[in-house]
Amino acid sequence: MKKTNPLNIGYAVVGLGRGISHINSVKNAENCDLLAVCDTNAEKVKLVAEQNGCDAYTDFSEMLKRDDIDIVSICTPSGMHCDMAIEAANAGKHCMIEKPIDVRLEVIDKAIEVFAAKGLKLGCIFQNRFEPAIKMAHEAMTTGRLGMPLVANVMIKWHRTDEYYLANGGWRGTWKWDGGGSLMNQSIHTIDIMQWLMGEVDSVFATMRVANHDIESEDIACALVKFKNGAMGTITGSTATYPGFGTSIEVHGTKGGICIRDYASIVQWKIFNEDKEAMKAEEESMIEKTRPVKKSLVSSDPNAISNNTTFIQIQDFINAVKEKRDPAIDGKVGREAVKIILAIYESAKSGREVKVQ
Repeated sequence: MKKTNPLNIGYAVVGLGRGISHINSVKNAENCDLLAVCDTNAEKVKLVAEQNGCDAYTDFSEMLKRDDIDIVSICTPSGMHCDMAIEAANAGKHCMIEKPIDVRLEVIDKAIEVFAAKGLKLGCIFQNRFEPAIKMAHEAMTTGRLGMPLVANVMIKWHRTDEYYLANGGWRGTWKWDGGGSLMNQSIHTIDIMQWLMGEVDSVFATMRVANHDIESEDIACALVKFKNGAMGTITGSTATYPGFGTSIEVHGTKGGICIRDYASIVQWKIFNEDKEAMKAEEESMIEKTRPVKKSLVSSDPNAISNNTTFIQIQDFINAVKEKRDPAIDGKVGREAVKIILAIYESAKSGREVKVQ
């Protein structure tokens, strides 16, 4: 496969689990051509390449030798992310990494340093920041409409089967390759949103356990959170909670509160206004604007993740490369949620409050 236009961005995707969503996004993107896909499963990568009209590789290093590939999406097991990204950077490629950006802070820091030194773009997928409900909540909080931040409560009550953890070589739920369990893999999106809305986290105190799966890492965890601005919060993250009730994000300030379900639907929006009718009308408008067309299934089905916001983020990254600007979500942003989760793990293992560094 060659570029349809020499001015287009050449794109490649490695890892054909979550990578399928990246492929779909790239194919719909402007000023971009999907040139190659890579996976260690030779049969699968051949089929995906045929379906998408691009070249197939089972050797990542061999694919990186191509001069026409500008961006690589890395969608392999989490513990491989930044090692592969650094290899790609040394080959002159920009990288969009699936969350988490990695599971080791020292390797994340090395990747950030390498990409900066080479003048290359490094992005991390946190597609839920592009949901209108989340963006409106962020604007309300950061412009002071909710007053002084007080408390945030997030719950990620999802369900994953034993088959989910056994699939693709059983890397999920391992400390080495998944970096943890229900927090690092599933809850990281919500933890990112929580700190984006409320501000930097100062410390955590947590507990966790394996409740209902045969895995190394946790399938349920709870944490108390202190923010640097004095606000407080709680995190509950689980993949053991059958049948999967979804995600809830609640934030409160001295002048109001917002409740969002499954990142996309505002179910409560109450911001103080002396004009009670106007206050009620604003809430009704916000709820109507974000009313779901259909129920989200991602809490029980990992394949139900919407491609829409992933597409928005990948298009932004493509544009950032072409326009020589920073992407909306870069490697440093990707690092923030990882450091919070690693502090939660340290607290749960040690039984003490841990500062988030």
